[in-house]
Amino acid sequence: MMPPLMASLRSSISGIRMMSQTSVALAHHSRLKPEKITCMKSDESPVFYRDHVVDKLVRVILKDGKKEIARNAVYDALEIIKRRQYKQWAKAKEDEKSTIELNPFVVANTAIRNCRPLMKLQGVTRGAVTYQVPFPIEESEAEFRAMKMMREVCRQKAKHGETHLKDILATELLAASKNEGLTIQAKQELHKTCEANRAFAHYRG
Repeated sequence: MMPPLMASLRSSISGIRMMSQTSVALAHHSRLKPEKITCMKSDESPVFYRDHVVDKLVRVILKDGKKEIARNAVYDALEIIKRRQYKQWAKAKEDEKSTIELNPFVVANTAIRNCRPLMKLQGVTRGAVTYQVPFPIEESEAEFRAMKMMREVCRQKAKHGETHLKDILATELLAASKNEGLTIQAKQELHKTCEANRAFAHYRG
């Protein structure tokens, strides 16, 4: 027969084992396996003025990884647009005020939408000759190409010392929202080149 001391010791050990198993079973999964915490992306943060087109324009315009400078330039351009549009609205007649857009984000979206090309040129090699073949373009890529064309126009103007980037971008966005400006001309030139090369369209396959 087992002594009382040994029996009580065994029962205590078995009780501790049962408690540890129960605590592990009832433990929260985060205590068993640490969760991986990732930072929220800058274009996913819950900011009230967040806009997809403006965020994408910031990423296209940035140079040398200086995103804060690009973001400030874009938002300063939007502020300039708002001031110019409000001045125009204040001077306009009552029947003309409804046609003036005061929201700079709407102006920017309209401008980029007007600048989106419908076709693109892509090199296709046949034999030893590379042909520039027109291809239809997807919406996301067309949006990127519109921003890229606008970026090149703004950089060329800034290189010639006309004024600051924010003023150039504001002027170009306002002009493009009315289907005017150098970016619209660049899109039209691209369409003319695609039309001139339509004889090579059978090389797409």
